Amino acid sequence: MTSPVKIEIVVYDAPATRAGDCGCGCGGHHQEQEADPLAGANMELQTRALALTLEADFPGRVQVEYINVLKDPRGPSLPQTPLLCSLAYPSPLVYINGHGRFAGSLPAERIREEVGKLVAKEQ
Repeated sequence: MTSPVKIEIVVYDAPATRAGDCGCGCGGHHQEQEADPLAGANMELQTRALALTLEADFPGRVQVEYINVLKDPRGPSLPQTPLLCSLAYPSPLVYINGHGRFAGSLPAERIREEVGKLVAKEQ
């Protein structure tokens, strides 16, 4: 009996920094935004809450990861970093199984629905 394939959800975030320049090579566009030192922590906490909710609904089927592209060592090599820093898409970017699905927020209910559809396809 094979174990079910895990559905991977990755939340890519580029929260504004206090120094004004985000350090992502974008020229400091974040300095126009109001610096909220808890912005990144809040999104990270929301991602953790999402992970707990999805684990309760789909035990052992979902893996959720939060990546702050400005602090994570993988940030400079991730394709999502230039997308976030160019302001082409608002932060955060939510990817499900490697495909971009949501930008600008963490819609927990819609993510749960997407996961439910993927789980149903596998059964």
